[in-house]
Amino acid sequence: MIALGLVTLLLAAAPATGQPAARATAQGQLRSAGERQPVAGARVFASARKGLAWTREAVTDGDGRFLLTDLPSRDFVLTVVAAGHQRLEQPTPAAYWSRRKPPTIYLQPQGAGSYRTIVEQERVSRPSPVSTKLQPEEIANLPGSQGDPLRALQNLPGVARVPGGLGLLVLRGAAPNQSQVFFGEHPLPRAFHIPGLASIVPAGVLQGIEYVPGNFSAHYGNAVGGIVHLTPRVGRRDGLHGQVKVDLITAGARLEGPFGRGGSFLLAAQRGYLDLALGALPDDATSGLPAVTPRYHDYQFILDHPVGRGGTLTMRLLGAGDTFKFRHSFEPNEGLAMDSSFHRVDLAYRKRHGRWDFLLAPAVRFDRTEFDGRFDFLRRRNDVVGLLRAEASVRPWRPLQLTLGVDTQLDRYRSFQRARESEDSLVDSRARGFLTSTGVYFNSQLELGRYAIVAGARLNAFTGTVNAAHTVDPRLLLRYSPHERVRIQLAAGTYSQASYRRSTVTAGLFTQYGVPSSGPTLGGPTIYAGDAMTVFPAAIRYLDPQLEFDPQGRIGASRAVQYSANLHVDLADHLELDTTLFHRRFRANTPQDPDGPDVADTRTTTTGVEVMLRHDLTARLFGWIAYTWMRSTTEFSFPEASATIRVPSDFDQRHNLVMLVGYKLPRRWSIAGRFRLVTGLPYTPIVGGIDGEGMYPEGTLPLFGGPNSARMPVFHQLDLRVDRTWILRRCVVGAYLDVMNLYNHQNAEGVTYSQDFSSTRAAVGLPILPVLGVQVTY
Repeated sequence: MIALGLVTLLLAAAPATGQPAARATAQGQLRSAGERQPVAGARVFASARKGLAWTREAVTDGDGRFLLTDLPSRDFVLTVVAAGHQRLEQPTPAAYWSRRKPPTIYLQPQGAGSYRTIVEQERVSRPSPVSTKLQPEEIANLPGSQGDPLRALQNLPGVARVPGGLGLLVLRGAAPNQSQVFFGEHPLPRAFHIPGLASIVPAGVLQGIEYVPGNFSAHYGNAVGGIVHLTPRVGRRDGLHGQVKVDLITAGARLEGPFGRGGSFLLAAQRGYLDLALGALPDDATSGLPAVTPRYHDYQFILDHPVGRGGTLTMRLLGAGDTFKFRHSFEPNEGLAMDSSFHRVDLAYRKRHGRWDFLLAPAVRFDRTEFDGRFDFLRRRNDVVGLLRAEASVRPWRPLQLTLGVDTQLDRYRSFQRARESEDSLVDSRARGFLTSTGVYFNSQLELGRYAIVAGARLNAFTGTVNAAHTVDPRLLLRYSPHERVRIQLAAGTYSQASYRRSTVTAGLFTQYGVPSSGPTLGGPTIYAGDAMTVFPAAIRYLDPQLEFDPQGRIGASRAVQYSANLHVDLADHLELDTTLFHRRFRANTPQDPDGPDVADTRTTTTGVEVMLRHDLTARLFGWIAYTWMRSTTEFSFPEASATIRVPSDFDQRHNLVMLVGYKLPRRWSIAGRFRLVTGLPYTPIVGGIDGEGMYPEGTLPLFGGPNSARMPVFHQLDLRVDRTWILRRCVVGAYLDVMNLYNHQNAEGVTYSQDFSSTRAAVGLPILPVLGVQVTY
């Protein structure tokens, strides 16, 4: 009876037949630590901690979520394996999975953890089939640039080094105002903040950069040099993200996230405070020297949203402002001040319909520039600029793409000028005008196996107050690929840009201190400091916007003919070699004024070769060796005098070598170095002095030699950058030390003459300069 009772009791306690014990589940979400991106496609394992061995597996979906089912117990060892992330293995008790909200598990990414843009934007047109591209990850770690996109571009072949290492884009010997920088579909009024300390668009709002120093396609005009295309990116759609960055001279921030259904927003801004840093220096540190106080800011707002089926509407708001003051510390009421700003609103509608791609991009821009010469002059100009780009592209046959488009710029301006005619007399003048620049273009691209033909043409029209100028610019590119790793390209084309008759006193900052010589150019940008006079290469005149305040005369069309031959070889999977021969002939075609003196007709001829050996960005290594040899000469022809003067051009930089390498070390350290060896730019020397009858200090008037007959010494410099990244659960903290001129070489940027011009000394550039920066990305 006792045995029967025990059996009955055991049967009652046992589960019913066909009713197995209930199984547990566990769910959660995987995100990448720091950037908090969902980790899709990761494998999640649950295995027994003790007792009987068992294992369950799940794979995360697009949002990083996983569900483990049929678990014998919620007390198990969790193992996660995800591409690009470190392996995670840790025990988890049942209480860990019993919370009301499923847990979020953060995985440590491998390497530095920086992300690539996750939203790819389709571009209807490209600057050229031949272009050099830089990715944001490369820009961020280049030494000597502090993560600035256009300063990073100065390390590529074909870009000249400018005095002081400041921001100018001199592409294949063309003056900065002969090239254009596009942000999205339209050009920017200027590329750098004055005087070239930073780009007006930070790297954080860019998807990438395309650099075309010459022979760009028919999609783009109003430039006789080269172009740079900054491709804006849209905001991330996987959650709210932000970044804050601070270094010795700049502070910036960025915020981005989803908007509506499938849309996104991005807001960024930066402010340079070098004026505050210089103002904090003691008075004796700047005694007797020119005082320069630059201040700048910029902002960008990008809103992107899908519209209908296959359509996207993007709205952008961007702008920048600069205040630049230049005075003598011992004469606080004298000097020069400049304020310059612009604001632009863009709309870009893209639509794909079958084989067709459409683009409609209107924009409006508001510009304001003011030069204040204290007691001597005042110039002010306000512009309202309308811009439009409309384009249709189709592939009637798979190897053939046809594009037809139009771009236009309508500029209505008002100017005010105040000039001193005598010691007690100031004369005011006002003017209004309307300038236009319009291009209609056609481009075709045919690819047949190893061969490709890119042919196009632009019809340009430039109108001014008095007349109009028209040009036709055909362009052609031939490509042949004899091997899958070899590509040969030949290109030729003509390019046009509006030209005006400049006033004898330009809008430039530095030319206000120039002294005219007997030649066709100024004696050189000069600055007085005490009893000394410093002469700089003519290139420094372009550090400010070259704006003609009152272009009331006739309008012309500058023309350039460009030829290039390119050989591209993929030496290995991540190693490539590019060699390019180029030739450029430029003619200013400055319109003559019937009531004024003749203006010299200017022609510039540039020939050179570019070589670039580049290792693409990989998990550890990137870098390149870039070398440019170039010869550029300018001819000035005077119609009445029947005379021609040939001199080295302002940007005749014969040799330019850049060696750059970056490597990612363990524990999220990285190091990068850059060495530059560059031929000095030409300048106009002072060969003596004559009695100036009190017009100049101590009555001595400088006597200039031949235009650009002397050259600055060879420049060489080593820069080093070290980065360290800490990836926390919800943010990424990065710090960097960027040391420029590591061995403190005294590079000459100008020549300083004594009071009587009998002796000289070098006006040296920056000494060793360490720049420390910190950024936090959320």
